[in-house]
This record gives sequence, structure tokens and C-alpha cells, in this order.
Amino acid sequence: MIYLDAGLLTINGTLIAQLLVFLAMLAVLSRVAWGPLVKMLEARRTRIQEGIEATDRAKRDREAAQQEYQAKLEEARQEAQKMVDQAQHMGESLRQELEQKAKQQADQIIAQAKKEIGQERERAIQGLRAEVADLAVLAAGRVIGETLDAKKHRQLIDRAIEEAELRA
Repeated sequence: MIYLDAGLLTINGTLIAQLLVFLAMLAVLSRVAWGPLVKMLEARRTRIQEGIEATDRAKRDREAAQQEYQAKLEEARQEAQKMVDQAQHMGESLRQELEQKAKQQADQIIAQAKKEIGQERERAIQGLRAEVADLAVLAAGRVIGETLDAKKHRQLIDRAIEEAELRA
């Protein structure tokens, strides 16, 4: 056994042997265990990094999908509003068209009624003329006391009525 005395620390052969065994063990462990341990830690770090990146990608994808959903929802709202506006426009056009047709029909009915009233008035005037002429012939025949030719007398009365109408 070797003893070295350097003051407070006494070095003997056992300590040196233990130190040499420790250094040899350290060299063997660094070659055998350190590499796989570092590889395992590196693989774990890579898995964690990939998990973080996958989470970030999923978050970005979710945000992109949400933006796409919002865009499609807005597009659908605009399309629905367009359909509502178009339906309102078509309804207004149809209402105006129906009003115009109803007005045309009313105007036609009024024109037809006016025409019929004019024709009826003309018939009434002709009937009244005929009655007045007959009454005048009858009255003239009674006043004169003899029968006049009804045809000539009617012509005279018709002419008199026309002259009276022209004056009025």
C-alpha cells in the first residue's frame, strides 16, 4: 500500500484505484450509455416539437376552417338577401302589372258602357222623335180635321226637329 500525505488529504493506493475505476467507468458509460441516452432525449425532444407543430397546424387549420365557414355563411346570407330582394321585386312587378291590367279592363268597361249609353241615348232619341212625330201628326190631323199623308207629315216634323237641334 502506498501512502502519500499532502497535509489534510492522505492519498493511498485504494483511492487511486477507485479514481482509475471511476474514470474507466465514465469512459465506458460515455461510449455505451451516453449516446443512447442523448438519442433518447433527442427523440423525445423531436416528438414534443412535432406535437407542438401539429397543434399549431391544427390551430391554423381550425382558424382557416372557421374563416371559410364565416365566409360561406356570409355568402349564404347575401344570396338569401338577394333572393328576398328578387322576390320583392318580382312581387312589385306583378302587382304593378295586375294594377295596369285592372286599369285597362276598367277603362275598357267604362268605354264600353259609354258606348252603350250613347247607343241607348240615340235609340231613346229616335224613339222619342218617332213618338213626337206620331203625336204631332195625330194632333195636326185633329186640328185640321182631316187626315194628312202620314209619310209627308213625318218628314216635315223630322226636318223641324233637326232644325231645332241645330239651333240649340
